[in-house]
Amino acid sequence: MAQSTDPEEPVGAPGGRPAGAPLDLSTLTGLAGNGEAPPPAPRNPGGAQVATLPPTDSPKDTYDLAYGYILRREYAMAEDAFRVFLRRFPNDRLSSDAQYWLGESLFQRQRYRDAAEMFLNLSTKFETSPKAPDSLLRLGQSLAGLGEKDAACASLAEVGRKYPRASVSVKQGVEREQKRVRC
Repeated sequence: MAQSTDPEEPVGAPGGRPAGAPLDLSTLTGLAGNGEAPPPAPRNPGGAQVATLPPTDSPKDTYDLAYGYILRREYAMAEDAFRVFLRRFPNDRLSSDAQYWLGESLFQRQRYRDAAEMFLNLSTKFETSPKAPDSLLRLGQSLAGLGEKDAACASLAEVGRKYPRASVSVKQGVEREQKRVRC
């Protein structure tokens, strides 16, 4: 298709900008540099969530997209995105973290059996991961959620034995959960 040479026809990007010129965002409400937050993005009709693609096909961008869903508490979206990450990048250095956050998304949705499986897998397959103590705590909490008191107590006790240098927050979480479950 040949381009028109009619001088009356607009050239470049919409809004009369020359092709390649940056869009002036200062005219939009909330983006004029006055410290106001931009308006919230419109929700989809019916509240349906729409998946997004990462900016690039890299493991880091794929992980970051999935983790963003966790931060926004969109756990179903996080679950899907972390499953994609683990399927596509099973040997990436972020795999243990992805496994943890996948388990966390399941835990938050009270899918305790699936969560327990993820946390158990992480604590055995990636036992030297920084997330391993957290996953063992979450394993105990998942088992407690399933009504498996003995298994929950065993998992919680394992945290201190296996990870004596676990963070204070993990140790406190174990103590709270042991009291709650009555180990």
